[in-house]
Amino acid sequence: VFETNVPPRFRLYFYNSARQSKVPSQLNKITVETVRSDGARQSFSFAEGNSYLEAMVELPEPHEFDATLTIAHGDHAHTFDFKFSEDDHRHEPANLADGDYQDAHERAHASAIARRFSNRTVSTAQIVFFGLTGGLLPCPAALTVLLLCLQLKKFTLGFTLVLCFSLGLALTMVIAGALAAWSVQHASRRFKGFGELARKAPYVSSALLVAMGLLFAVQGWRHLP
Repeated sequence: VFETNVPPRFRLYFYNSARQSKVPSQLNKITVETVRSDGARQSFSFAEGNSYLEAMVELPEPHEFDATLTIAHGDHAHTFDFKFSEDDHRHEPANLADGDYQDAHERAHASAIARRFSNRTVSTAQIVFFGLTGGLLPCPAALTVLLLCLQLKKFTLGFTLVLCFSLGLALTMVIAGALAAWSVQHASRRFKGFGELARKAPYVSSALLVAMGLLFAVQGWRHLP
């Protein structure tokens, strides 16, 4: 925020490896959106100045807010969150819950989620309703057990088995999720590079699924008459 002998405005500087300031020519659009403690939002567009970009409108007081810088170039955009304090007039990077590094893609998703669900409260009834609607899709295994029991005219046994199956599955998933979260936290503290390995895990799992799919396809093709 530049306010030396002029009304306060945002200024953006871009530095190359030689620490020379020059506005990149390939940028499409740059905006800054501020969010104040009362939820008020304001968006700032920029015009090119002398080796910097300057906001087209003044920044109102107080200079204490959360903000998101969006830099668009090509066919995609990058977002950067920061906080601005009235005390020292310095911006600080947003603190991550786990302190890990986030790339531009992760920050974009995190910012979108934060903007969509900020200042919202969820009631217990809404959580219960979400759980009920999430369980409307039947599990194939439970449906198979139920159909077999109906075929044998064991209605009570079928519903009891499905109920026990669902409760056991829910308990197993909760325990597995809690153990996974606990183990990841401890592994991140003890092994350096674990966070980077975890970020690459989806690529490994997707490659494994593709390989399994190709294997099953080949086996199925070989057994066709």
